Amino acid sequence: MSASAQRGAVWVMELRGELDLAFIDHVERATADVLRLFPGPLVYDLRHLSFADSLLVNHLLAIRRQRPVGLIGTNRYVDRMLEVTGTAEVLPTFSTPEAAEAGLTRAG
Repeated sequence: MSASAQRGAVWVMELRGELDLAFIDHVERATADVLRLFPGPLVYDLRHLSFADSLLVNHLLAIRRQRPVGLIGTNRYVDRMLEVTGTAEVLPTFSTPEAAEAGLTRAG
């Protein structure tokens, strides 16, 4: 996690590097802090994420049960994981934080 801040009506959490078993706890704790502080949609910026596995999908789905969730900057690996797991339909992808805010607040 490199940045986490409110941007308009959404909270953007930027993930960097490799998200695997060694780092998922950090992301889960940071997300729990945001959920306590902020009532709106969460957006995960994945533009600088070089690796993620099913732990990320599980985390996103758990958060989606509590709030709208959007993704920014997926890559072919994340896109394929979302497709294979059938979660692409429920985890919308946007090109920018502004697009995510517009899409998630309109849907919410």
